[in-house]
Amino acid sequence: MFKGAIAAIHRVPLDEDVHSFLIPSQRSGHLVNCRNLIATSLTVVLASLAPFAQADGMNASVSAIPSLKQHTAPLDASLRSLRAGILKDAKECADNASGMGATAQYHADIKKTVETPSIVGFEVTGSSQCDGAHPNAYRYGISYRIKYGKRFDLNEVYAVGHRDSGSLFLTKESVVPVMDELKRINAGKPDCLDASTFNDEYLMSKALTLALRTDGSLQFYFDTAYVEAACFAPIRLSAQAVSAFKDGKQAAEYGLP
Repeated sequence: MFKGAIAAIHRVPLDEDVHSFLIPSQRSGHLVNCRNLIATSLTVVLASLAPFAQADGMNASVSAIPSLKQHTAPLDASLRSLRAGILKDAKECADNASGMGATAQYHADIKKTVETPSIVGFEVTGSSQCDGAHPNAYRYGISYRIKYGKRFDLNEVYAVGHRDSGSLFLTKESVVPVMDELKRINAGKPDCLDASTFNDEYLMSKALTLALRTDGSLQFYFDTAYVEAACFAPIRLSAQAVSAFKDGKQAAEYGLP
């Protein structure tokens, strides 16, 4: 049900008001437009989730937005909208499980990865079971401009990818260090090292998102099917490896490591 979650994040133009974004529907698997979510779903879902999460037939937890050093009204609105979309997804999961006589499992976590005077970034992770049988999971990175509350494209500063239909993909240059790291973390997992499947071309076909860490390292999250997840833990390139793709002038402008 979460297949395409990362790609959905990328399909939103990065200069679009983040009060409108797309998430995958638990019930149908289709993308849902969450425009005006704050004015409608946020009030309903936030009011109902606490008792709902502990009720029979539902085991859910969605973390709060992490504490920030800086706040602006646009950023706070965007982050409320982000969390409201997750809560709405959790409710759809519960509705789906209820219709099948199953107990829904839904857990999501939002962690801050970096914060500068201009930019704040997060890692969003989630896991679910909405039919009593088939587990799903998602993980992605997302960044915002603090002043305007709008999405910020880390690829503008760390040019590791190219965009196609709104989604981000590795380039011929960036796939080399990423593949090296993929092989390293999958050492001892022969199924994840089969060159006939896990090759450069295959890796370059996967849409991805990015999260920056305070030490200057860059984390890559690939949009993969749940059955492939064991081979696609987030890949983290060191600041030294990322330096080959970094625009130092822009990084300094935004206060990024």
